[in-house]
Amino acid sequence: MRLHIWDQENLTVTQLRLISFLDEEGGLSNAELAERLYVTRPSVSALLERLERGGFIRREVSQDDRRGIRIWLEERGRDAVAHLRDDTRAYTANLMCDLSEQDVTELADALEQFVTAGRARRAKNLQADKGEMFPAR
Repeated sequence: MRLHIWDQENLTVTQLRLISFLDEEGGLSNAELAERLYVTRPSVSALLERLERGGFIRREVSQDDRRGIRIWLEERGRDAVAHLRDDTRAYTANLMCDLSEQDVTELADALEQFVTAGRARRAKNLQADKGEMFPAR
């Protein structure tokens, strides 16, 4: 699946995650993207540079804070996310075609629990990271 997407758009998994976050919540800052991707701000800057050159994103001065920059998807970025979703759905449907309805329901329930646990862990980790950045005195 990853190689197929790489062949289609020449995007890495991290770049795909970044544009997926922008598709979900458009207008994110460099710092917000770094937090979501668990990478440093300079790493995000390098990713953004490549995506901007490829026509996937654009950067704009924030309306709320003239010193801040917000990142938005361009049409090519929205198309890449849409193709990714379509390809993933087709691939997943093909994998699950031989499962019973009960198997699919049980899998969906287990995955929901897994995602909920992952989100809770991520929130806890982000909170802990923020606490380390601003230690109590």
